[in-house]
Formats: sequence, C-alpha cells, structure tokens
Amino acid sequence: MSAASSAAAGTDSLTEQVAWACRILAMEGYQDLTLGHVSARSHDGRTMYIKRKGVALSEVTPEDVLPFEVDGDLSTAPPDMHLEAVLHTEVYKRRPDVSCVIHGHPPYATAFSATHADFSFLTHDGVLFIDGLSTYDGVPDLIIEPSDGGEVAEALGDRTTLLLRNHGILVAERDVPWAVLTAVTLERALQLQSIAGTLGEPRPIPDQWLERIHARKYQDGLVGEYWAAWIRGLRRTGQTFGMPGEPG
Repeated sequence: MSAASSAAAGTDSLTEQVAWACRILAMEGYQDLTLGHVSARSHDGRTMYIKRKGVALSEVTPEDVLPFEVDGDLSTAPPDMHLEAVLHTEVYKRRPDVSCVIHGHPPYATAFSATHADFSFLTHDGVLFIDGLSTYDGVPDLIIEPSDGGEVAEALGDRTTLLLRNHGILVAERDVPWAVLTAVTLERALQLQSIAGTLGEPRPIPDQWLERIHARKYQDGLVGEYWAAWIRGLRRTGQTFGMPGEPG
C-alpha cells in the first residue's frame, strides 16, 4: 500500500475503499445505469474485492463488494459477479504492481475511444498521462472471455490507462486512491481537449515542461488530499447513505 493509500484510507478495509471509489466515480461522471466496476487486490495478491453487478456506482456499499480469488474460475463465480470480471483478473495475473482496477464508460473518454483523434498534452490533467495511453483495438463487445481479457491486459502493457475502442476505459494503478485520481483525471483531460478543439487550434504544453509539471502535481501526498476532499464532498451533498460513519 502506498503512502497515498495509507493516508487517504486510514483504517478503511478494501471493501470500504472500493465502495468509496464507486461513489466518487459516480460523482465525477462515471455513472452509467448499473454498469462499471472497481476492484482492489488484497495485500497478499490472492484475492480481489470487486463491486457486484445490479447496483449503480452511486449506491455501492461495502456489502456490495464481493471477494473472489484472482486465480479462481469465473465460471463458478456467484451470479452477482460482473460479466466483465476478466478485465480485472487478467490484469492482476500479469501485473503484480497493480492493486486496483477500474472499468467504466465516462462520456468524453468513451467518445474519444471511438475516434482516430490523438491525445494531446493541453492541460495539467493531460500531463498525468505523460507515459501515454494504451488502446485495445480488439472486439468492441463486452469482454467476458478470459482470452479477450488477456488481450486487453496485454494491450495495457506496463501503462496505467487503456482505451477500449468504442467501449470505454480501463485503469490499473498501485492502489485505490491513485486509480480513482487517474480515472477522474482522464475524463477531465479529454473533456478539456474536446472543449479546446471547439475554440480554436489546440496549443499543447511544450515538451520540456511535461516532466516538471508531472513531478510537482502528481505526488502521493496530494493524492491523499484529493481522496479526503472527495469524501467530504460526498458527505456534504448527502451521497453517503449506507456508508461507514453515516446514520441508518
């Protein structure tokens, strides 16, 4: 667990972190009926804790988070397991550095995945992705077969972020707070890129500034601050029903 996760999550269990992540993502534009899912991997690497199907991101509680063995047979999974759980297990099998996986269909990133447009470093948000975005150009269908999940994981490679063409996004990060920041920042970066394109010719940040901005803005301590602020925002707006610390 990174310093960001320790500071941000405190004593929260992984099931609580996953539930909070779902609530934050819903608040930040990832709500899509009951679709989209978040998982976190146990410290021993053997078990993932994943949002169940049938509930919207905005209503997930710790009780809606299922344990499942990373090397388990998903054909034996409980009926409320998401069909696309292979996106999580296949990444975990290939990436020991990854402890959280997010899949969703945010509007701007999903629209971007359905174009031939190039990602540009137009804003500080874009600079988070200094190592680039991976893309999966395989089937535009649901990813439910282990072979397809394996292809997605191979397409991701050693990066944190992947566009599934005509489908959505996948984020694979070191812990839950970092994964949420990456997912939220990707959507904001592509929203701003879309807006910029309507206003005039885009003007990217000069290459020589990218490393400096990235080092200053994307640090563990700041990720902890962002996580805490998101949870305060959820509490202020009454979006924490059923979560730890809330009455009823």
